[in-house]
Amino acid sequence: MTSHARRRNVVGALLAGTVALSMTACGGSGSSDADANTMTVSYSQVVADQLPLWIADESGLFTAQGLKVTLTNLSGSDGFPALVSGQTQLASIGGSEMVSGAASGGEVNYLATLTPVFPYELFAKVTDPQELKGKRIGVTSTSGSLYVATLEALKQIGLSPSDVQLTPLGSVTNVNNALVAGTIDAALSHPPATTQIEAAGYHSLVDLAKDKIPASNVGIAATTDYVNGHGDQIRRFLAAVQQAITREKSDEAYSTSVLSKHLNVTDPAALHETWQYYAQEALPDVPTPTVAQLQTSVTELAPSVPAVKSLDVAKIVNTSFVTPAG
Repeated sequence: MTSHARRRNVVGALLAGTVALSMTACGGSGSSDADANTMTVSYSQVVADQLPLWIADESGLFTAQGLKVTLTNLSGSDGFPALVSGQTQLASIGGSEMVSGAASGGEVNYLATLTPVFPYELFAKVTDPQELKGKRIGVTSTSGSLYVATLEALKQIGLSPSDVQLTPLGSVTNVNNALVAGTIDAALSHPPATTQIEAAGYHSLVDLAKDKIPASNVGIAATTDYVNGHGDQIRRFLAAVQQAITREKSDEAYSTSVLSKHLNVTDPAALHETWQYYAQEALPDVPTPTVAQLQTSVTELAPSVPAVKSLDVAKIVNTSFVTPAG
């Protein structure tokens, strides 16, 4: 099967059930310079992992690079199909979506990481983790980054997925709300939601961020076709993201003002905790993608998605667009 035919088949399979999007894809080799410098970029969850994108957009860093970038929120299950169909040019999604999509035949490059660790703690009211057996644990889906991180957390407390009831709830916000409401018994979460979760009587059983397990909780992906035709645009996009990372780490006041707007949080203590957690613990100085970050998803998804077992993730990772530190 030719590369073009394989890509067409993948798009057809992945787009089933996907929301209809009215987006303008970047033109191909015959597009104007203006079209080539225009890109739509999706992000999968409204979480603080995405702050570098929001900063780059709102502080004019993309514009300074000569790019016209439109950010749009699409779930991971919708974001990957939109990417391979050309409705978006870049996607900020989890490593699990990249791995499962590539295993299905999607020709994708992993270009950068915004969160190279799992930025989650496992919250519950039990004191002995074994008391979670048979209990409901919330996840967003059965393939996303939160799902993969939950499997890792269960492993650390000596439980397997079959010991608990993994309950897909669609979004991080839904998971957090269900935990506070008590309709699930445990879940992974991170700031700023942890402030409300702890106030509801939950405590942390596992802190995955401190363990520094390599992961791609949120990374930047593009199709191989787009990479081959728009390398200069990608390089400028990631240069703006690097500048945004630097500002996030050094300018708490501005960072928390952007967070407040996007997360709809006004509590100064919660915003400070969120900024501190990401800027000082989860966010890399340089967003370099690695094989190890994707391999964690391969390991956790292999039992339920057999196709990932034979996936060579080294062929997905593309470090050529990230400028090394130093």
